[in-house]
Amino acid sequence: MDQVWIRLNNGWAPTADGGYGFGWALWQPKYNATHWPHDDLETGFAYYVCERNKPGGRVVTARATVEDAVPPTEVASPEEAYRLVAEHLFDGKFSIRREEWHAHHYNLAKANSPWPQLVTAWRSTIEPVGPYALKCLDRFPRTGWLRTEEIAM
Repeated sequence: MDQVWIRLNNGWAPTADGGYGFGWALWQPKYNATHWPHDDLETGFAYYVCERNKPGGRVVTARATVEDAVPPTEVASPEEAYRLVAEHLFDGKFSIRREEWHAHHYNLAKANSPWPQLVTAWRSTIEPVGPYALKCLDRFPRTGWLRTEEIAM
């Protein structure tokens, strides 16, 4: 059976409501970012989205397909990261205000880290599925990405 990727929903990541989803990551250039598909995040790449459900567990709630992406790119500052992502992914259908971007808890933490950093970002179309509860959803790696054979796209 083929392995599939599952992304833990955090922040502006895709939601089961359908429509558009958005995700991004920042990391140090010498950091070996493992166990996530940063090199695969391009048009047509598909993955599942995991969210918390009301009883307290986690379930797969959507299938996301990348419609556009910014490949890993070195940037000199938090503002340069925002400008690059905004220029390539924000439009009349989806955008995040500069103030919201910089105030997001993830970006605040990264702003205090040494620069330059690498940034990647992607926008996806969302198709609601499930919800499906899977044992593998109990623990996610630090990257927020999980690879499993428990389900197939």
